[in-house]
Amino acid sequence: MDAAPTGAASMIPMIHALLLDFDGLLADYDHPRHLRHLADAAGCMPAQVDELLRGEGLELAHARGELDGDALLQALNAHLGSRLSAADWSAARTHASSLRRDTLALLQRLPPDIRVAVLTNNGPLSVAAIAALLPGTDVLCSATVGVRKPDPRIYLAAAERLGSAPARTLFIDHLFRNVQGARSAGLHADTAHHTQSLRRVLRRWHLL
Repeated sequence: MDAAPTGAASMIPMIHALLLDFDGLLADYDHPRHLRHLADAAGCMPAQVDELLRGEGLELAHARGELDGDALLQALNAHLGSRLSAADWSAARTHASSLRRDTLALLQRLPPDIRVAVLTNNGPLSVAAIAALLPGTDVLCSATVGVRKPDPRIYLAAAERLGSAPARTLFIDHLFRNVQGARSAGLHADTAHHTQSLRRVLRRWHLL
């Protein structure tokens, strides 16, 4: 847990922006299901898609911004003899993502002046699907910065994008290593794994 806000309320920094993890906090992600949907669209086996995305590093290169969506799909289609499109990817990602409705409802109780955004290590193809699942929410991704969580640079870039100083930005993730990266960048950060733990963090920072 974050040890910063333990004194009187006046000692708690005023938070201007809230950065949230997506997979593992706002939604549950089923990677095998994603693979199955892509494989069905490509007319192949899920293991073939997985070998290309993870075994050959295509998915990581996409998340780092080294391969844009068109290049990733072209690489997949060249190896699989398929005609996968961005719409196929988006449909597969959407089917593999189950929003945590209770958690999202909790965010509706935040003060209206708090900027809220998602910060994810997903590449642009998945970000398009995530943005469609969360209309009205900014979705920032590692590909636009060229580095992934927990690299401190991604948190600084995200805070700048939101127009918030690092010391006025709170980051919440389900992985502690990502929380550590945010803290090293000068952001306030804490872990949360479900609605109850997120509620505790937000209350601790007087955001609820």
